[in-house]
Amino acid sequence: MIIDTFENAARYYMLHPAMEIVLDYMENIDPSEFKAGRIEISGENVFINAMAQSTVSEEEAVWESHERHIDIHYLLEGTEVIKYAEEYKMEVEVPYNEEKDCTLFMGSDGMEVNHPKGGFVIFFPEEIHKAMVADGIPSKVKKLVGKIRVD
Repeated sequence: MIIDTFENAARYYMLHPAMEIVLDYMENIDPSEFKAGRIEISGENVFINAMAQSTVSEEEAVWESHERHIDIHYLLEGTEVIKYAEEYKMEVEVPYNEEKDCTLFMGSDGMEVNHPKGGFVIFFPEEIHKAMVADGIPSKVKKLVGKIRVD
């Protein structure tokens, strides 16, 4: 997991050839032109999910990990809590779904990820995380989640 701000984004370009493209897109998006939906960059290999939805309670949010994609989370508007859990503290609740590239877990309360406003969080394959958790009362957020295929 990486937590940082866009002023340091260039440090991570060497992690994957598409990292620069995704981080640059996120940093330069005009929030007034935000539209929810999928933003195609390179088919199934590189895309961004643009979400406009409400955060949910800790109990409603789900623990997940991916096997084929790096996730890059960037919150444009609103507040959310993102959590991270260590695998040895978790149990598989729903086995890996290849079509959705997702395994669901139950277990640990996890650790809160303190991502800065205007910053991003990168989760690598198999890192268990829970996003869209309400910071107190559920609220509307606008968020981008970049997906970079690694297999």
